[in-house]
Amino acid sequence: MDIDRAMKNPASVFGTPELLSESTDLGAEQKRAILLQWKDQLQQLQAADDEGMQQSEGTTGATGDVLRRVTSILSRLEDL
Repeated sequence: MDIDRAMKNPASVFGTPELLSESTDLGAEQKRAILLQWKDQLQQLQAADDEGMQQSEGTTGATGDVLRRVTSILSRLEDL
């Protein structure tokens, strides 16, 4: 597992937040760090969407959906 790559682009390594959550190659702290990075990237994408910087209409909904899923998994990790 390339942790540096996962931190830079979590979606390219895991595909979905759920696959990251289910990974047995990472500890809870590593998962949390990658999810926080993913959350930050998604929030930046949403901000760009809000400012009209993104041209794809489907991006906004997809970004929001993944952001909700990342946030939900982060909340579950915090409860452990």
